Amino acid sequence: MPSDLLFEIGVEEIPASFVLPALEQLKQGITEGLSRLHLEHGEVRTYGTPRRLAILLKDVADRQPDMEQEYKGPPADRAFDAEGHPTKAAEGFARSRGVAVEDLQIRDTDKGSWVFVAVCEPGQPAAEVLPELLCEVTLGLSFPKTMRWADLDQRFARPIRWLVALLGTQVVNVTVAGVTASDATRGHRVLGSSAVHLDSPSAYVDALRANYVLADQDERREAIRTSAQAAAAEVGGNARIDEEIRTDASGTLVG
Repeated sequence: MPSDLLFEIGVEEIPASFVLPALEQLKQGITEGLSRLHLEHGEVRTYGTPRRLAILLKDVADRQPDMEQEYKGPPADRAFDAEGHPTKAAEGFARSRGVAVEDLQIRDTDKGSWVFVAVCEPGQPAAEVLPELLCEVTLGLSFPKTMRWADLDQRFARPIRWLVALLGTQVVNVTVAGVTASDATRGHRVLGSSAVHLDSPSAYVDALRANYVLADQDERREAIRTSAQAAAAEVGGNARIDEEIRTDASGTLVG
């Protein structure tokens, strides 16, 4: 059955201006990767603060569909002799594709007659193909400035400190820059818990809110706007909200 997928990259504080562009890259990289892997999914949401970049995808297929793949082998005159008997070239090609010689087909092309074979390749479980994709997308994110840390060769905006990768209730076994994913995110650096265990991807936003982090950047922006207006009203004034000022890192509920 399809399951929700949560992937969170936990980092040392990155500049607020880096967050939204990185989330767009994260969304594009993972959705395009899932398409290449033939893994269907539903709604996609991204969440970000200076200490985390996260994506939640609904209803990700639990495995790839079986695919029929066609392979081109040797020229027909090398694969079969004058009497039509298979040669070692035909036998070797069939063996390499896990089929019988009888399954080989001769087809005329604009470059002559060649041997082809159609092979049904079973799809792999999503949990087995996701680690490579998640690692690839993470290390492919670009930032105005990057850094190395410890003795690692990888670069990122700031050091990666934790990863969350959950497909339903299953932890996806992905490791990036020496950090292995788990089911534990982190709350606000001062007010929240340093290990917030999630029993499912859908618990993410509420679990962080309970630990003083508003992970949804739109919700956080509106909370800051409302607080500013309320504070201004208390002294008989009006809040002038400059829309050009990023609110990604404002307020205490950001962690």
